[in-house]
Amino acid sequence: MLSPEVRKSIKNLRYLLNQGYPRSSAVEFVSNHYRLELDQRHLLARCVFSKEEATDHQDRVIDVGEVRDRRLGVDGYNVLISVESVLGGEQVVKCDDGFIRDLQAIFGKYKISDVTEKAIDEILNVVDEANPKEVAFFYDKQVSRSGELAGMTRGKLEERDLNGDAKTTVGTDADVRNFEVVASSDRAIIKKSDRVWDISAEILKHKEANLLDLTKI
Repeated sequence: MLSPEVRKSIKNLRYLLNQGYPRSSAVEFVSNHYRLELDQRHLLARCVFSKEEATDHQDRVIDVGEVRDRRLGVDGYNVLISVESVLGGEQVVKCDDGFIRDLQAIFGKYKISDVTEKAIDEILNVVDEANPKEVAFFYDKQVSRSGELAGMTRGKLEERDLNGDAKTTVGTDADVRNFEVVASSDRAIIKKSDRVWDISAEILKHKEANLLDLTKI
């Protein structure tokens, strides 16, 4: 449950963004005004959008049927951590733009957990069903365990006989945008992509989750 103060902060931030205030300044102002904790600030920064930006993001979203026979680029850590959060019972958020996002703050340090392999399997289940022409997973080289995750993902792709690869990179944003369809909830990637598939939302069609729906606030 969100406190009354956090609910007020969400509504006030939306108002400022709709008035055209710069995003980073508006988030900082509202967060400081309501003396929000770090995780609450993270919620505002990741999940609250102006009506214009939320609509723009939704205009780029495609459903699973439109992935078929197209080249799919997956923002590895972005998708994996959200799916891990779903499977691990951590809170995930349906944000103002309709995308599912986690509230984990990794900042370069990632730990493989007991749900990591399950999360990769869940991701590959929906990718397999979507039947893209090919799929490539990109894991940020700067984040710990990226090589291990790429190897794990690559092995599972081979087991399923899926046409694809998994690799580490220093430029995930640019790499995934070379594909016809991008799987990511990253704001910077979405606004530069024509077709975006929300894998976490696809998985939530079949899984229960600790979901906070901001679109109802």
